[in-house]
Amino acid sequence: MEYFALWFLFSIVVAIAAATRGRSGLGWFILAMAISPLLALILLVLLPKLADETSGPRPDTHVKCPDCRELILKDAKVCKHCRCRLIPQV
Repeated sequence: MEYFALWFLFSIVVAIAAATRGRSGLGWFILAMAISPLLALILLVLLPKLADETSGPRPDTHVKCPDCRELILKDAKVCKHCRCRLIPQV
């Protein structure tokens, strides 16, 4: 009985770790219950994080084009969407 309680507890730990890495906590909990919490944790650590704040456009790296309103890099000289000439913002 203690073995199953530890299995359940460690599966919850895997689910929490998965949720912090941007993955489905419930899905990883079910996977950990099915195979092994240790194997699921190893697999989780090997996979890349999905919750990466640096991947998308941010206000400090991107601006909207004055003509087409698409997001472009701040230091762009030409809009890649509408080919509008831009003045790079410093």
